[in-house]
Amino acid sequence: MNKTSLKYLKELTSINAVSSKEDPVIKYMVDHFSKFSDDIQVDVIGNVICKFACGKSDAKKLMIFGHMDEVGFIIRNIDDRGYLFIERIGGANINVLPGLRLDVVGEKGVIPGIVGTKAYHFLKPDEKGKFPPQDQLYIDIGVSSRAEAEELGVKVGCCICFHSDFIERENGLVSGKAMDNRVACTVLLKLAEDLYANIDRLNWDVYLVACVQEEFNIRGVMPAVRRVKPDVSIGLDVTPASDTPELIGYADVKIAKGPALTYLNYHGKGTLAGVLPDNKLLENLIKVCEEQSIPYQREIAVGVITENAFIVFEELGVVVANISIPTRYTHTPIETVSINDVELTEKLLFHFIMGLEQSSSFGKEI
Repeated sequence: MNKTSLKYLKELTSINAVSSKEDPVIKYMVDHFSKFSDDIQVDVIGNVICKFACGKSDAKKLMIFGHMDEVGFIIRNIDDRGYLFIERIGGANINVLPGLRLDVVGEKGVIPGIVGTKAYHFLKPDEKGKFPPQDQLYIDIGVSSRAEAEELGVKVGCCICFHSDFIERENGLVSGKAMDNRVACTVLLKLAEDLYANIDRLNWDVYLVACVQEEFNIRGVMPAVRRVKPDVSIGLDVTPASDTPELIGYADVKIAKGPALTYLNYHGKGTLAGVLPDNKLLENLIKVCEEQSIPYQREIAVGVITENAFIVFEELGVVVANISIPTRYTHTPIETVSINDVELTEKLLFHFIMGLEQSSSFGKEI
């Protein structure tokens, strides 16, 4: 296990940063990227673009990206007794909320909150085993009035995150909040280290992009795309592992079996936005896996969408592929990944980049 990757992941997942509130992660990424590159930009909405130039004229451009934001909540209302009522930011799983501890990110700091639940002794028979709807959930921060909550800096519009409990488990598994998608941020930082040490071997310009607002609208990366104008875009994100009792047999992806290469994803019941990767690019990634003895998996993920669904059609078209890190219990405070899968993803990307020649070509143009 690489201790650097584990350190990055532990520190990154401890940060509270829902969509549009990524500022502390932006600072973390800039601070660490700055150790390996002197060409770093942050655009007006917060995308962090770290460039490694190969120094060759008319170099092709590779962009590798992953988002910094996490799912969470926003305070919709505070009643006269000081209880908080919420809306989701992104697809946070409300089924896990009753009885849970949350971090309320107030204007004066983080306030611990707990999601209230009806006393078991007073549950009616038809209420047992059922989840309350979102509009009936409330958060108790230990105050007795709205005025007292506001005095603590807790106001309508403040954000709420799952509480961070980073757990190192057996067989290299780690659990906690915001693995989606701080695992990608971890890969980007480790990749920056390795590119810095091998800058003279580059034949393409490489842009590592830590992007924003994926959980809310999927499109936060687009200003960075228009600035970089990449020839090839590789997206990094998590994908649900189908190796727990309720998902066995649904898909092939399992935790601790290597990165998953996307063959298809799209969100919801329609197919208006999704990813079908470029065949040449996908075949090249598979070739790298086989040459470097990197185990890999094949991902078909209906219900998952990534930014490449929109990047592929930018301007004259962009060649795209996705690499996913298998994750159990997505969009909960116990998201679980294998640190080995994280490290193998970085290894795959590094060797892919090192294998690029000036003449390397992807896409369907002839």
